[in-house]
Amino acid sequence: MEKKVSCGCGNAEPVQQEAPKENWYLPYMDQKTKGLEVEEKKSPVAVFYCAGASNVGQSTMLASVKAANQVGYDKAALLCLASISAGLKNIHNGAKNAKGIVAVDGCPMQCALKTLQKAEFTPEKSFVLTKDFEIKKNFDLNSQEDIEKIASGVARGILEVYQGS
Repeated sequence: MEKKVSCGCGNAEPVQQEAPKENWYLPYMDQKTKGLEVEEKKSPVAVFYCAGASNVGQSTMLASVKAANQVGYDKAALLCLASISAGLKNIHNGAKNAKGIVAVDGCPMQCALKTLQKAEFTPEKSFVLTKDFEIKKNFDLNSQEDIEKIASGVARGILEVYQGS
């Protein structure tokens, strides 16, 4: 669905397309895994994040959601990291069939990256918030400035993987 956003010139020509806001990929892959008929769609980039207990861990989740909303769910799909280690087939198939994978970790322990690698996935892009965005690890979970900074970088990473850069 295209939302027309006017540029203000009066001719109401669309100048931007609103990014889809529904994370459709997981139910889609669930149906495919069960052998149900689905309308084939172009696969988005799978985004996995480690939602640890500190500010950087929680920021991976908040910023990944914000990044997916920015680029649109036609380009990004948020998938469950715990489901990879639990061996859930629909999430595994979602990762396997994705356009690419982005791992977002809060700290140098890199739980998301290591979980994906253990399941034999190699992310095209991997972020560590303490290193790549110079976010200090603490327990202040309320820094909107940090979340905006991270979301912007993750969104760029998703688009790079989606566009094959």
